[in-house]
This record gives sequence, C-alpha cells and structure tokens, in this order.
Amino acid sequence: MMNAVRTVLYGISQIFFLRSAPAGALLLIGIAVANPRTAVLVVIGCAVQTLAAWVIGERELVRDGLMGYNGALVGAAASLSTIHLNETALSIAMTVVGALACIPAHLVLRGLFDTDALRRFGLPVSTAPFCLVAGLLFGVLQPIVEPGITTTSADAVQGSLLGMLNPFAEVVLADGLVPGLVILAALLVGSLRVGLWGLFGSLLALVLGLVLTGDIVPVSTGLIGYSAVLVAIALGAIFCPGRGLVHRLVCATIGVAAAVGLRWVLDPTPIPTYTWPFLLAMWAVLIADELLSPQRRQFSDASPSSERAPA
Repeated sequence: MMNAVRTVLYGISQIFFLRSAPAGALLLIGIAVANPRTAVLVVIGCAVQTLAAWVIGERELVRDGLMGYNGALVGAAASLSTIHLNETALSIAMTVVGALACIPAHLVLRGLFDTDALRRFGLPVSTAPFCLVAGLLFGVLQPIVEPGITTTSADAVQGSLLGMLNPFAEVVLADGLVPGLVILAALLVGSLRVGLWGLFGSLLALVLGLVLTGDIVPVSTGLIGYSAVLVAIALGAIFCPGRGLVHRLVCATIGVAAAVGLRWVLDPTPIPTYTWPFLLAMWAVLIADELLSPQRRQFSDASPSSERAPA
C-alpha cells in the first residue's frame, strides 16, 4: 500500500521533473489549497494511468512516476473544464478516460521520437500526451464552459508577487499566491536546482510580460509564465547536463522567450493552450542545440533521457 502511495506521489512530482514523494505530497497540498476537488481528480488521474501502465508492463516508467503525471494533469483539466457544470460523475469519468488514453499517446510519441530522423535530438515525450488527450476531451466543452477566475492585482508589489508565484500554480491549472508559494516550496524540497531554475523562468517571464504589455494585471495571472517555469527547468536542469552554466542559461532564456511568445500566438486559436508553449519551445531549442553543437548534449542517470523525462 505504501509503495502504491509513494508511486502516485512520484507521478504528481514528475509534473515538475521530480521523483520525490515529499515534493508530490506538497504539490498535492498546494493544489488542494486552491481547489480540493482538483486535488482529488489529480490523484485519480495519476493512479489510473499508473495502474494501467503497470498492467501492460511499463513497470520501470511506473516506478519512477513517469506513467502518472499526464494522467494527473488530465484530472486537473477535468476539474477546470467542468467546474461550473456541477457534474462530479462526468469529471471523474473524463479523468479516467483521459488518463487511460495518455498511455497509448505516450507510446506512440515515444516511438516517433525514437525514429532515425529524430533520435539524435533526444526529444522528451513530456506533457504532449496530456495536451493531445485533454485538447480532444475538453476542447468540445470550451464554448459552454465559463473561463475560470484568475487572481490578479493592479498593485505593483502584489502584482509582481503574483506574477512570480502564480505561474507555479498555473502549471497544474490552479491559481493563487498561497498555492503558488506551496508549489514552489515543493520544488525546492524535491530539488534546490529545479526550484531555482523554475524561479528563474518565472521571473524572466514576469519581466518579458511587463515589457510586452506594460501592465502588471495580465502578468499577475501567471498565465504568461507557467510554460516559462517548465521550459527553464527542462533546459536549465534536466536535458543539458553536459553543458556549462552559461550555455544552459542561454538555452533557458531563449526557451522562456519562445514560450512567452507562443502563448500569445496560441491564445486566439480554438486549440486549448495547456502546456503547448512549453513543449514547442523546449523541442525547438533542443533541436537547434543539437544541430549547432552535435553530440555535446549528454544524459546521465540524474538527468533523464527522452524516455525517462516527464515534462
């Protein structure tokens, strides 16, 4: 029983590239502070994907939590998409279906990235299964679902704090200063390096957002910065372990800028944005990095390869 609980917590922590039960528990607390219903659906989604992947034999990935995080995100999306419908059974059913669908999506993408044309780039499957599955499942609900209310502030100090911390909450489709602070704490508990790179991405997105909009209110929602948090962690802490700090800073900065720009490009489209800005920015930088400096990017046990990396 304890092993099962630990594995589910691993899966939740892998949303932020961690394999840490304490970090997973803190993340769950942060989500629950924002919305207890979301926390329950996150656990259901993670548990369903984890169990189903175990049954079909993907046990190494399951042990590391790498067959749970997409299901967890589907649960968060189900909560957000049905929040005004008052349909608990529908949200649970969509979470279960979506979590199960993430498994074949993961396997197909893994096979695609392992082809001769793409293998050299070491592209992670990441949150793409979640984006694909949730886009299909919940995209049809978008026209009838009222958008969730995000915490904002026009005050320079409070707005800046929100702009720094809200992105951590928005990664898991939560919102608020306290949830963001708890989730940042979870990252720092799981890995100081991951937490600091996430903070770098959040602060850089805050600055870029202010430059582009000249207004603290939209920046304070965290919607501009959540993909930046993920891409900064991915390029700074996970996928370029053989690179020097300056190189990783450059890659992360380019990735964050690309993710912020892609957010504006994707927002007007009918496609749910989710973490697509993060994915597209990360993949683009990893491909460019390999093309410009081939065979210098190395993976280690502590920094997972495309097969083992979560997001």
